[in-house]
Amino acid sequence: MGFGVLTATSGGRDVRSVGERLAATGIGRAFVERDDASREQPASLDATGRTPAPWPEFHVGWMCAVAGVVCAVAVHLLRVDPFQNPDSYAFVALARSLLAGHGLVYREPMFPSVPLYAFRSPGYAAFLALALMLGGVTAAVTLQGALSGVSAALVGDIARQLAGRRAAWIAFTLRLAWLAAWSHAGQLTTESFFEFTMILTVWLAQRAAARRNVAWAASAGVVATVSVLTRPSGVGPVVAMVWWLARRFPRAAIVLVATAVLVWLPWPIRNYERLHTFAPFLTMGGVALWDSHTEQPTIVAWTYMAEHPELGEVGFDRHFTAATIQLIRDDPPGFVRRTARAALEYMGPIRDRRLDTWLHRFALLALLPGLWWAPARARLKLPALVWLAFGVPMIPIVVNLRYRFPAEWCVLIGAAIGLDALCQHAGERRAAALAAAGLAACILFTIAVGRP
Repeated sequence: MGFGVLTATSGGRDVRSVGERLAATGIGRAFVERDDASREQPASLDATGRTPAPWPEFHVGWMCAVAGVVCAVAVHLLRVDPFQNPDSYAFVALARSLLAGHGLVYREPMFPSVPLYAFRSPGYAAFLALALMLGGVTAAVTLQGALSGVSAALVGDIARQLAGRRAAWIAFTLRLAWLAAWSHAGQLTTESFFEFTMILTVWLAQRAAARRNVAWAASAGVVATVSVLTRPSGVGPVVAMVWWLARRFPRAAIVLVATAVLVWLPWPIRNYERLHTFAPFLTMGGVALWDSHTEQPTIVAWTYMAEHPELGEVGFDRHFTAATIQLIRDDPPGFVRRTARAALEYMGPIRDRRLDTWLHRFALLALLPGLWWAPARARLKLPALVWLAFGVPMIPIVVNLRYRFPAEWCVLIGAAIGLDALCQHAGERRAAALAAAGLAACILFTIAVGRP
């Protein structure tokens, strides 16, 4: 690969450059946004006085295929209990009801007399029904493992479009090694599938802006709706991406919103027919909100619902929503404390003493160089926007380690951008030594303060 300023040749085809650094680093056929030229840095010697060797091209299609196959196999080697979370039984019951032709309705064992139409995620239930039809629980875990590998490749490609090849490979490697991703991929819960849909929405919107193509935006709208119907907390990132896309390609933003609304509309219409009330997403929000703002264990809410089946699905939601509002009114300082604690929890493993948090601590440490240099800060805007959009509306409602996971990939991209910036300014060898020292420090610190 030559270091010409105007063109580079890849596979016999000429590819236009969007700046000196693009031509120098040989990004070639990679998708680059129209305004990337202002963010890319010209090729130069690193801190050691040598021109760094170019990193291999990150072909997202091949990486999705390879990582998907590898992760589909590896997830079974970890032997995670698919029913580790009690919610898994409810999702399986909902999926089996769908396969039996009864639609999205099921009954909880604690109050079997109440049919539940919008209590659980329809998006994940539909995915799980497809997986069970293909081969039962084993097929479901295999598909989730494969999608986790695809998520890693998409994270790498998002990083590539923001900061180049080196950041792509760093982000991809971090996401493959992310311990929480492997745990959630092996469980029949919404976390892994929801993370995949959120990442795919961002990737499709990013590609729509890069290619100036509304078809990609329409695809993003479809996936965005699936994401929101998997977890209503996905609304924040969708709104953030619409705003981000509107600043670069307004027509695509309009198409994304229109497509998302059209795909979403049948769900609230169906809920109104069944429940005789407007239920845009789920009817479990009141219970989740109450669980977050009370000192009582979760079983208290479920026992109340079992003792008052006459309230029905909508009545449960209204009761616990009203009870939560009353809790906040009775103790405003307590609400502030809980919200502050949730915000601290969302930021990362600051108070977390589990032994598997060492990589998350390292990612937060690796992100810091990206905050120091202005070009890297500019590249952090997109992942920071998605991370904030997911967390800000969720923090006052409910935050725990499970609910934080779907946005942790934003931290990984930030870490990749930070390490890439460190390589540019300190040289790759020094940056590698510093990263190794930081990783060792994070491991030792986690062991010192951790507990099983």
